[in-house]
Amino acid sequence: MIIATAGHVDHGKTSLIRQLTGVDTDRLAEEKRRGLSINLGYAYLPRRDGIALGFIDVPGHQRFINTMISGISGIDMGMLVVAADDGPMPQTHEHLDVLELLGVERLTVVISKIDRVDEQRLAQVRSQLQQDLEARRWQTPEVFPIDNTAGDGVQPLKDHLLAQAEQTSIRDSAGYFRLSIDRAFTAKGAGLVITGTASAGAVRVGDSLSLAPEGLPVRVREIRAHDKMAETGRAGQRLALNIVGKVDASAISRGDWLLDPESTACSTRLDVEFSLRRDAPFALKHMSPVKLYVGAKKLAGRLAILNPSPTDGDPANNKTDQGNRLQPGSHCLAQLILEEEVSCVHGDRLLLRDHAENTILGGATVLDPQGPKSGKSRTGRIVWLKAMQAATPAKALEELINQHQLVDLPRFAKAWNLREPDWNALLPAAGRSFTSQGQTWLVSKSQWRQATEQLMATIVQWHGEQPLAPGIKMTTLQPLLAREYPPALALAVIVSQLEAGELQLHEGHIRRTGFTPAQSGEALDQWRRVAQCLERLGNKVPLQSELADQTGMSSAQLAAVLKKAVKTGELLRINDTRYMLPGQLMAFSQQVLSCDSSGDTLSIVNLKSRFATGRKLTIEIMEYFDSVHFTRRQGNDRVILNAEVPQKLFTAPT
Repeated sequence: MIIATAGHVDHGKTSLIRQLTGVDTDRLAEEKRRGLSINLGYAYLPRRDGIALGFIDVPGHQRFINTMISGISGIDMGMLVVAADDGPMPQTHEHLDVLELLGVERLTVVISKIDRVDEQRLAQVRSQLQQDLEARRWQTPEVFPIDNTAGDGVQPLKDHLLAQAEQTSIRDSAGYFRLSIDRAFTAKGAGLVITGTASAGAVRVGDSLSLAPEGLPVRVREIRAHDKMAETGRAGQRLALNIVGKVDASAISRGDWLLDPESTACSTRLDVEFSLRRDAPFALKHMSPVKLYVGAKKLAGRLAILNPSPTDGDPANNKTDQGNRLQPGSHCLAQLILEEEVSCVHGDRLLLRDHAENTILGGATVLDPQGPKSGKSRTGRIVWLKAMQAATPAKALEELINQHQLVDLPRFAKAWNLREPDWNALLPAAGRSFTSQGQTWLVSKSQWRQATEQLMATIVQWHGEQPLAPGIKMTTLQPLLAREYPPALALAVIVSQLEAGELQLHEGHIRRTGFTPAQSGEALDQWRRVAQCLERLGNKVPLQSELADQTGMSSAQLAAVLKKAVKTGELLRINDTRYMLPGQLMAFSQQVLSCDSSGDTLSIVNLKSRFATGRKLTIEIMEYFDSVHFTRRQGNDRVILNAEVPQKLFTAPT
């Protein structure tokens, strides 16, 4: 468990940690000389299970509020320290605001310096604190009076904190490793060391990480977790990592990140849910300049208000200036447009101050760390962000597909800091995942079904309006379907129907299976002449040149008719010079089967007699039968290879 102190300057936070742990967190000479903390200090209290309880001592002076904010991020509990003689002071309230806005759920209250006051004053301070806390999220926190000089009351506080640590579950270390850097220095004999609190994932000695936002690769050479050597570090631990790479301490700033290389990319646009404090001194305009605190990082940016929403039931609070001004106590979906890149994931808590850093405006929760540059306030985007307000990624996915959103699964997973095995287990039963253009997507089964029905209806309509066309080109079909459905879904549905055999791709055209293009009057007349000629001649099958003479057609005209008839299955090509109707080949095949069943050898002489044809034509027919595996040549004769071939191949199309 990580505990951060909070409270006004000179209320005894540092001395209290020294009483609890024996560690003086004022490391700097200036801190010791001035008697106040100006930087973050760290100390550890051993536990029976060997896992240390970590303390972050934050400065209380207003001038160092930025340092205080960076220390609060990612903690498990706040420990508010209030001097009994002063009582709650300005930084007391400001620190409570920070704790509340950053979502710190647990709070322990310490009233220090009780040796300086009487019981009446102590009761008065208790009452003041109770009023302050009742106005916030903490209703009945534990309160411990402490004598900083004699140490009275320290042991009950220590027992309480250790008991709280026992009840604190180990943070889930799933997802990609993330650590916000609050300190970087060069240690003699070790090299570059960075420190921070791991907010997600796990890291091991030898792992490769990325230093963001620069994207520099580094390798972990050594790990100290809660000030002890370790082979691994994980979410919720204070870590010191000895890293190697082409980087030195001077290139690292407070608030930079050490990340798994597969983690989400840095961004300058964060889509968030933002709440403006009820006691904020002014309304907030659209595109107001702000200072943003995330992890240990401070950045400048602007707040784009997307959809103001009242929190007190009064819509008027949020419609001033046509919705472009947010009143105190209201909340909204917003996009933070930053001046430099930052690394965030869904659920990260942010704190916003005004541009001059005079007042805390409110808190924000990251919904999408990769906000779009355009279309950020469109209806579909607002629907997306509202779904991302869900408490879990599984619920968010369910809501997204219920709203007919197409989900880019890898992008969604990285926004929530999920690895692929983790997000695969979250897919809702009502969803269907598919791959399109090398990307994995999720859509509701109902929307997939609707897109499929729309696809088939579009093709049927096309066939009806253009019966002579062989089908519809992909370059025409996909844009037609994409008018109502995302392009990735449109393409995937087309491919799915092709694979299922419901559609056919024929010479660049897509058509329904079984569809035959209608022919023009002239084409029909030409085919009719060819078919009638072949039927009339029966077993005297003509050569192609003879067929042209018989039908009175030119060689080019006949070649076009024959080519089309072969494609539709109305003709079968025997060789380069001869074509037959399926019925003609069926008749010849029956003679072959009859000859075989009577015990006669399937010789050319015997078959020529049964076919009542010349030797050359008989040989051509039998060579064709060999090619389709109906028969097989064996010496000078044939044998039946597959008696079922004629029924499969020589049945005329309906």
